[in-house]
Amino acid sequence: MIISLTEAQKLDPEILQEDIDAFEQSVRQLTNNNFQNTAVRFDNVALQEPNLIKVKDSIKGLRIGDTLEVNYSSYNDGLYKIEEIHEDSIKVAEESFLEESGRDLMITLVQYPADIKKGIKKLIEYDKKMANKAGIKSETISRMSTTYYDVTAAENTDGYPSNLLSFLMKYKKMRW
Repeated sequence: MIISLTEAQKLDPEILQEDIDAFEQSVRQLTNNNFQNTAVRFDNVALQEPNLIKVKDSIKGLRIGDTLEVNYSSYNDGLYKIEEIHEDSIKVAEESFLEESGRDLMITLVQYPADIKKGIKKLIEYDKKMANKAGIKSETISRMSTTYYDVTAAENTDGYPSNLLSFLMKYKKMRW
């Protein structure tokens, strides 16, 4: 998770968890970067219903609230937020695991740099400020006039002006 719901609601009280999840998915898709910290990775784990990850090694490098990515799973690939850490298991917030284990199954810590968090906050502020102003080409009331910048397909990415997403450029990876 790039930013928490409570942190985002300080910027825009009407934002939902789905919006934050959409921002995260967009960042990962636009950059082709999973932001995985491979130094904190656990192989050969088992996933147990409803939301428990059994780890064979000692659990180091994780904190409550961190995000884990499950890879090489037939049913459970995805991002999960840590709710509890025990001696040999990790409980995640979402209750969605299907029982699964295997040698290839792994979990990896996901960490986003501070400028990604700052950029997402700017996008939330932009949404709040510009949501009711979309589509206005020109507006004149008495002696006050308002004209908004046209955003063409070349100057637009995912519904935002390209300059607002420039913070992602240094994290882009090639697609193979």
